[in-house]
Amino acid sequence: MSVAAYEPRGSVLMECFWDRSPFSIIQGPIGSGTSSMCCHKIMVLATGQDADWDGERRTRWMIVRDTYPKLQKTTQKTWLDWFDEDRFGSFRKGVPPTHQIRFEHPSGDGTFVNTEVIFHAVGSPEEAEAVGASFELTGFWINEVQFHEKGTVDELMSRTGRYPSPARGPGATWYGGFADMNAPPEGHWTTYMRGDVAVPHEWSDERRRVMEKPEDWKFFIQPPGLIEKVVDGRRLYFFNPEAENQENLKQTYLQQIQGKTQEWIDRRIMNRTGLYSGGKPVYPSYSEDEHATDEVLAPIASIPIVIGLDFGRDPAATAGQQVNGEWKVFDELIGDNEPAVEFAPKVKRWLSTRFPGFEFIFGGDPRGSDRSQISNVTSYDIFMQHGMKVVQATSNNDPGVRRNTVNSVLMRSRGLLISRRCLMLRTGLAGGYHYRRIRGTGAYQETPNKNEYSHVSEAFENMLIIGGEGPRGVGFNAKPPEPVKMGRRRVTLRKCS
Repeated sequence: MSVAAYEPRGSVLMECFWDRSPFSIIQGPIGSGTSSMCCHKIMVLATGQDADWDGERRTRWMIVRDTYPKLQKTTQKTWLDWFDEDRFGSFRKGVPPTHQIRFEHPSGDGTFVNTEVIFHAVGSPEEAEAVGASFELTGFWINEVQFHEKGTVDELMSRTGRYPSPARGPGATWYGGFADMNAPPEGHWTTYMRGDVAVPHEWSDERRRVMEKPEDWKFFIQPPGLIEKVVDGRRLYFFNPEAENQENLKQTYLQQIQGKTQEWIDRRIMNRTGLYSGGKPVYPSYSEDEHATDEVLAPIASIPIVIGLDFGRDPAATAGQQVNGEWKVFDELIGDNEPAVEFAPKVKRWLSTRFPGFEFIFGGDPRGSDRSQISNVTSYDIFMQHGMKVVQATSNNDPGVRRNTVNSVLMRSRGLLISRRCLMLRTGLAGGYHYRRIRGTGAYQETPNKNEYSHVSEAFENMLIIGGEGPRGVGFNAKPPEPVKMGRRRVTLRKCS
């Protein structure tokens, strides 16, 4: 018997198809061919299994989705489209459905491919533990892993490599798992493990460790279905020749986006993490493709670095320069539920180690000049004690001024480029900083939601304003502050005085 003819239609599909890491995930737009690729990856791995002493190349696989209706209507159907019962063996429609396959190995060496494929719905890590206890597996495929917790992967991984038994032959030639998905929603574990989104600073050390990517895990991301360009604040879409598996689409991606929401287009077609499913982004003109880079950007020594600050119990700072109309943001510093008396020396150490010898201009929000009920010392006073003179970016924290300032930079050709060091800021501008939807209505709150992304986003706003954008840039406020030269100095981990 000849296995169904198949060829991955795209370089990322091809790379993932031949990857033999213990666990891998491929993310792509809808219709990008990941499900068919995963089906054939199982069959190729089954065919490549070494034979037991009796000439049988045994493997056992589990194909997983979160519910049985989804499993039966989509995943199971795709599998049987390629590996039908007439040619590959009977399909038992029980619970769980199982396909028992046996055919002569294509090499003609007299051995037989003997594989069992089990289709199982798994809705939680607890269910995965219960299911796993009943099966010894060679490997697994999780279809649409954006609907699964990481614990599900961990439980299934613990059951792989147990079949075939070494008692009857060499054991599993390869074992492990793989998964496919469309772009996941905000907060999904894959976004943290890939480094797309910074792990929230308030997480415990144990929870952070869970999100550390094992060295032998691989992530594959296919190109977006379309090319996006922002023209006069509007998003325009064009054919992307790099998009994969397009020849097998029933409708082109340009046809599929008609009448769809921006969130749907971003996740399903543009292959972007859904960062604002619960609200409306403050800066919808921000584009990861246009305004961010995977490189670590370096400052120019002859130009002062502008530091934007946001105060409060969760303070934040951003560092950037403007050169020939383009802002480059080099780094960010996120406070962890700490007052200015703790954050100021941390900022001082950060700047001294990251940018030794540079001059700095500091801009903060008006709250930094507020006095507390128990002290007359302001956040500005504390920063001044550490050699950092902070100037108010605005006099009244006018949200209109702040939004217009950032939008003017986003709308400018080559107006902004953010380093890969600034994960929290990039996530915030991409939608983590948003207006919360009012439940039961089509309306949104008038002020942005205060969360882990709002503070660094507001520090960024202050950086642009104090750096010459917005009202200050057109002469409505006093002259810009004089830069502070902190110079090269010895830096220790002790608290600065």
